[in-house]
Amino acid sequence: MDEGESQEIGFLRDLSVGMDTFIHRIDSTEVIYQPRRKRAKLVGKYLMGDLLGEGSYGKVKEMLDSDTLCRRAVKILKKKKLRRIPNGEANVKKEIQLLRRLRHRNVIQLVDVLCNEEKQKIYPFPHFSPFLYNCGSTECLTECAYLL
Repeated sequence: MDEGESQEIGFLRDLSVGMDTFIHRIDSTEVIYQPRRKRAKLVGKYLMGDLLGEGSYGKVKEMLDSDTLCRRAVKILKKKKLRRIPNGEANVKKEIQLLRRLRHRNVIQLVDVLCNEEKQKIYPFPHFSPFLYNCGSTECLTECAYLL
């Protein structure tokens, strides 16, 4: 080993001594984790709540109407996903037009529709029916048939 190599090793040894002062081991019991508080998200006059369900075209979330304080459901449809389906956007627009005109006790009424061109999303707001969103099985659907 020549003189230059021994100086490098000595220099590295000096660095490793200084590194102990920068890195400290902390027990996990000393770490205090505080989850970030979610900020309230508004879509139009509606305050967004929990996720109720998810499908291939979008999500269904619970909403609160800030004017009337009524619970609503919203289908959040992404136009990007609708474009992948033949006539996807056109079919959604037809469905919205039909739901606005239909008045029947077995059809959930459409309350409002919002579009966000910037985010490329459509927000149809049907009436909220807690019974329908609480069922996750086919047994519940047979119970629905008895109600109708």
